[in-house]
Amino acid sequence: MSAVNPSQAAPEVLRRSLGLRSLTLAVVTSTIGSGWLFAPLYAARFAGPASLLAWLAGGVMAFGLALVFAELGSLVPSSGALAQIPLLSHGRWAGFIGGWCAWIAYLTLPTIEVLAMVEYVASTMPWLTADGGQGQVLSAAGIGVAAVLLVLMAWINLAGVSSLARWIDGLTSWKLVVPLLVSLSLMVAAGHWSNLSLDRSEAGANLSGVVNAIGSGGILFSLLGFRTAMDLAGEARQPQRNVPLAMGLGLGISLAIYLLLQLSFLVAVPPQALGQGWSGLQLSEHGGPLVAIAMGLGMGWVVALLLSDAVISPGATAMTYMGVSARVAWMMGRLGLLPGSMGRLNRQAVPVVALLWSLAIGLVMLLAGPSWQRVVSFLTATLVIALAVGPVSLIALRQQRPQAPRAFRLPWARVLCPASFVAASWAVLWCGHSALEGAVALVVLPSLLFGLVQQRSGHQLDAAAGSWWFLYLGGLLLIAELSGRTGVLPGGEGGQLVLTALFALLIFPLAVRSRLPRTSEEAQVAVEFTP
Repeated sequence: MSAVNPSQAAPEVLRRSLGLRSLTLAVVTSTIGSGWLFAPLYAARFAGPASLLAWLAGGVMAFGLALVFAELGSLVPSSGALAQIPLLSHGRWAGFIGGWCAWIAYLTLPTIEVLAMVEYVASTMPWLTADGGQGQVLSAAGIGVAAVLLVLMAWINLAGVSSLARWIDGLTSWKLVVPLLVSLSLMVAAGHWSNLSLDRSEAGANLSGVVNAIGSGGILFSLLGFRTAMDLAGEARQPQRNVPLAMGLGLGISLAIYLLLQLSFLVAVPPQALGQGWSGLQLSEHGGPLVAIAMGLGMGWVVALLLSDAVISPGATAMTYMGVSARVAWMMGRLGLLPGSMGRLNRQAVPVVALLWSLAIGLVMLLAGPSWQRVVSFLTATLVIALAVGPVSLIALRQQRPQAPRAFRLPWARVLCPASFVAASWAVLWCGHSALEGAVALVVLPSLLFGLVQQRSGHQLDAAAGSWWFLYLGGLLLIAELSGRTGVLPGGEGGQLVLTALFALLIFPLAVRSRLPRTSEEAQVAVEFTP
């Protein structure tokens, strides 16, 4: 067998070729995906005009988590860091749980974005969908089109991160212009400002409506794209500086666009469509709500813009998350949390095996026929569970590695980290009981199986350091169960908020104290610490 030419061998590390602009645009394109096409309608159904308040509250929660991960991203500048951070501070079991949550959510996102693309375009091509009994689902032809789109996105990702960045940069510029143009046009053309003051008792203009809009209306789902900068940190130039900046800039730009879009949607809805209140708002059977409004106003050019952006916005987001999911799996493979083959790179420094797995699972998911609305709550719950480890690990790592360089250091971390942990706990519950049950089952069962395999293989599990996860998730399930029973918790939604906050503040110091005595050596495969 001939020796391998080093110049032709696949690289062992990812290439650092992304600057601040590309990272920021990656955050924006991950955040402004299918959410801008559907979230305004679902948020308005839950909260009516109070959906603007819901976006602000969701933005505060997202910014709190982003600040936490800004310090973690400067400390752990590697791709797939959501798997590496909990392993670093709390060992193998916690690392698997954090990485597994992130990977499963990321695997699902490209398929959901492609579903949104096809569902929106079906307003002019109805043959792409069929009546599923409880709404429109993809037809056989629609599934075929969606599968081709997923394969195309995988091919672009296989070309390397530089090629992916060029696609993202160009598509994101379009994604920034179209929502702004559509929002301003709808406000000027319709201008039903009285909609903002309509008294609809069933619209949910109260705490319950705002809470449901944040968790189940797609608001948090839309705003959690800031973490993309961390997942691409291993391919970023000056990651300690650029990753925190990209998260803050990208999230700020995206939140401003979403607020403007929600406002324009509220004032563009015809008042006669609100006869049954915001909760009974129906705009179209095929396609999306903005297309229906634009058609009603006779704005054909806006319809054309929306249909083109219905391909571009979710498409760019799906393409980004397909690459990100592969990088999380790549890191888990390097850390021994998934099979080692996941850590294999091709000559373009792309985790090819992990990427092909992401594509294969996405294609299988298409056959299940999910819709955007059905899975958004479940995805949000899973994503927030993955992010909830951030505040815990930040305090733990400050005690484990106090002298490690941090380009960004979170001020008032002793206050902001517990507060962010409480907010994450609220967010998980706000996704709904069924979504929480599904997310917890998807986390706990594989984690127990992983623990069993590790023990039988004689590998260290760090069970004591990671067991707080099960207490935490079990407590959230119990609170959700109590909240669903009339009269058990006094104060309704307010009582649930107080109980959840107290529980999270009890778990937080316990989770921090359960950290490893020293950071895990296994997790330091891509982190450089100074003594």
